[in-house]
Amino acid sequence: MLKITKDIKKANLITHSSTFHPDDVFSTVLLSKIIKEPLLCRTTDITGSSKEAIIYDIGFGPYDHHGPDAKWRNEKIKYSSFGLLWQTYGYDYLKIITEDYKELWQAIDEKLVMQIDGIDNGVFPNINAPYHLTDLDAIIDLYNKAWNEEIDNDDNFLKAFTTATEIFDRLITKELAKITATKKIELKINTVKDNILILDEYMPYQEAIFHSKNPQAKQIKVIIFPSDRGGYSIKPMTINENSKELICHFDSKFNGLHDQELANISHIKTARFVHSSGFLACTDTLDDAILMAKNALNNKE
Repeated sequence: MLKITKDIKKANLITHSSTFHPDDVFSTVLLSKIIKEPLLCRTTDITGSSKEAIIYDIGFGPYDHHGPDAKWRNEKIKYSSFGLLWQTYGYDYLKIITEDYKELWQAIDEKLVMQIDGIDNGVFPNINAPYHLTDLDAIIDLYNKAWNEEIDNDDNFLKAFTTATEIFDRLITKELAKITATKKIELKINTVKDNILILDEYMPYQEAIFHSKNPQAKQIKVIIFPSDRGGYSIKPMTINENSKELICHFDSKFNGLHDQELANISHIKTARFVHSSGFLACTDTLDDAILMAKNALNNKE
């Protein structure tokens, strides 16, 4: 468990004091996974630190990104301290967890580390939406003390660290599950028939299908899988991985209908539900799920 000390000579982890950000918080999360009995000192001056201590986001050393020799991730983004530490220690930590550590490292790098690299170096996302986005940077900042709070910000850092640890651990769990799903989906792709892929259980399929090198993956237009509410779910594929636009659509007259009203108009006996936006349908039986899928495939609207 992470502890914080004011004595820099005792610390095996050292970062800057005052306001904290996802960079130094998630850096500490990663290092706490590989350092036995992590003891952190948050300071403005690294003088007197142990030679064995890992110093990051301060001091212009190998894990600080504020100096003139800061390393670039790509032509637009520099590495943050977390990015630099991830490059050094990420593989070693993930090797302990899974034999698929290379795929997992890449997923975490793309979905967490790059975001922190970008934001900490002033590369912000352009969100075209009529609301304020509470992103990861804003969530971590919630733990920094308010201007009128009488509290040591080290205490708040520990709270932010706890939240960041949960986020980091859950991301790893979800991405590991997705890697497992990808292997299973790859085998199931060979069973596609009439542009329909039927899964034995729900699992994340979108990325696996779009990234598959199996030519049969391009034939898939509708997915059927058991619903956790009973029966079967039927979902048309989107036109690409990053789009919400569907390849095919259920008859628009079905949208928003359910139970007997839907069964009557669709002539599908166990049709249970079609979402009002048309991206999902449900039936009680697999045979009727296939009929609903074929409705979408044959719909010329």
